[in-house]
Amino acid sequence: MVNAGRLDGLQVARALAALVVAYYHSFAIFSTWPLANFFPIPGLKEHGYLGVNFFFAISGYVISLVCDKDNFSVREFLARRFFRLYPVYWCVVLAAILVKLLGVSLPRQIELIPILYSMTLLPHEGSDSFMIIPVAWSLEFEIMFYLLAALVVPFLRIWGLAAVLACLIVWAYAAPPEIFTFHLVRTLHSDFLAGVLAYLLRKPLRYIPPLVLIPCGLFGYYCAVVLLVPFSGSLGGLLAVSALANAKWRWDRWPLRLLVRVGDASYSMYLLHWVMIYVFVTVIAKIGVPPAWSAEPIRFAFLGVCCWLSFQAFRYIERPMIELGNRLVLGRSWSVALFRLTR
Repeated sequence: MVNAGRLDGLQVARALAALVVAYYHSFAIFSTWPLANFFPIPGLKEHGYLGVNFFFAISGYVISLVCDKDNFSVREFLARRFFRLYPVYWCVVLAAILVKLLGVSLPRQIELIPILYSMTLLPHEGSDSFMIIPVAWSLEFEIMFYLLAALVVPFLRIWGLAAVLACLIVWAYAAPPEIFTFHLVRTLHSDFLAGVLAYLLRKPLRYIPPLVLIPCGLFGYYCAVVLLVPFSGSLGGLLAVSALANAKWRWDRWPLRLLVRVGDASYSMYLLHWVMIYVFVTVIAKIGVPPAWSAEPIRFAFLGVCCWLSFQAFRYIERPMIELGNRLVLGRSWSVALFRLTR
């Protein structure tokens, strides 16, 4: 089912990826609690970070869908991507600085130059220790993927983008360079390639039932983290993204309707959940450690608060900025776009 030019199945995929990452990171709230207090969802406590890889696969599919048009415009593409990523990210960075100043124990120092550079989302060499929002490391890879698509697609189309990604992955796997390549020569691009291939192979893959593809995709991730099979996780992402993109389910019915809404706000959740972890840590430290049985209720309260805050960020920041970007690339002036935005 396609609504307003989008695939609701991919919104559900985004929701699942964001919730998995937030669940995985939520264990930081309870770092000093006895392990006996937890009843984790199997696999997510140890491997929830794979939600980021799944996000990359979704991006590969979505960017291929966006770029695969006869009237594809690099200027419009990059402008829309800018308004999609940067405004809400900047707002979350400012929110993180504010809560840090108010006493929340964020494990990052407020230093002007590192913060200003991190707000560009340009690649950096070394750890993410200087980033006030550490999860934003993945956005650097997103930025480089967008730039790669903008450079390649006008000349070689989507199959060319897949070929270039494949070459970069083989290079990184067979003979990784010793110099910094601005995240271009990295095996992590196999997840973007998975999404690109899922798009290119969407027609034959739609004949395979989603309830077959999804378990196969999960098995691919299992092979990656347990059997350590190279690139099997990317294959799992390809199959899972294909399943949800092609599924003809009733996305307007509960609980899928809620997941679609969470998917709309998944980018905001991905950024905000890290800040909220330390808000919870600070509050718990001030009121005293709650009873042991409350660990899981606190975790799901944390996820609920993250969802609610993300809905607000999407409604008041993310969606208006996306609409502003769309109006600007259609040729309207800044004054007209801002007037319509604030009506």
